[in-house]
Amino acid sequence: MTETDHDAGFATTLAKGLDVLRAFRPDRNSMSNVEIAAETGINRPTVARLTYTLAKLGYLKQEKSKYRLSWGALMLVNPLLINAKILQIARPSMQKLAQDVGGTVSIGVIDRVNFMYLETSRVNENTWTSQDLGTIGPLLPATIGHALCAQLDDTELGLKLEQMRRSAPELWDKYSDAFMEGVADCKSRGFSVVRGTWIPGTHSAGVPLLRDKNGECFAMNCRVPIFRLSPNQIEEEVGPRLKSLAMNVRSQLAFVMP
Repeated sequence: MTETDHDAGFATTLAKGLDVLRAFRPDRNSMSNVEIAAETGINRPTVARLTYTLAKLGYLKQEKSKYRLSWGALMLVNPLLINAKILQIARPSMQKLAQDVGGTVSIGVIDRVNFMYLETSRVNENTWTSQDLGTIGPLLPATIGHALCAQLDDTELGLKLEQMRRSAPELWDKYSDAFMEGVADCKSRGFSVVRGTWIPGTHSAGVPLLRDKNGECFAMNCRVPIFRLSPNQIEEEVGPRLKSLAMNVRSQLAFVMP
């Protein structure tokens, strides 16, 4: 039973079509109907109808027995990205921090029980690859998840916790305590830290960025390979620098926005 089961206004077919589009990611850019069905939990006949329709509308491109996103799908996000002044302002400082610490710096938003990256700066594409636009990961184990959820009010956070507990019980059992500690750290000192427990070989810091007038939460993280860090550098340098970067972005954004 889900929260939409008794919602008479909820368009189930539309939701399933959007779930099909959301199934495509950088590491899954071409999938068959069988693969899409396995990824989304939608039965195969329904997936076949949805992919056929989405291809007819220009959102998917069929290549033999597989589908990939078509350029038409870009039109769904293009108006958002064009007006995303936060990304334009943050980009130079993100790149400098990534270069200085030898890691990656990303901005993300909440996507149900996940985060979604909107922008990533990296130290060097040949030596350190990173997630790009549209990449999704779970909120629970990630510092950017801590930072995003730290901006929710008590009621919103309670609902989000329940959603995460129901949707990913294994992640909940493993990471919920650390998640709550990370949210508290973001509220008290302005950033949280994860030491190699989610992505092996890396430490990460996350910081709240802002919540806009539409209620959308933005946050940043910086992930660095452990071999590039001194023992306490993630807490003593990376976290504070990321916090300062976020403060600078907020200041510049307040200056340029009406």
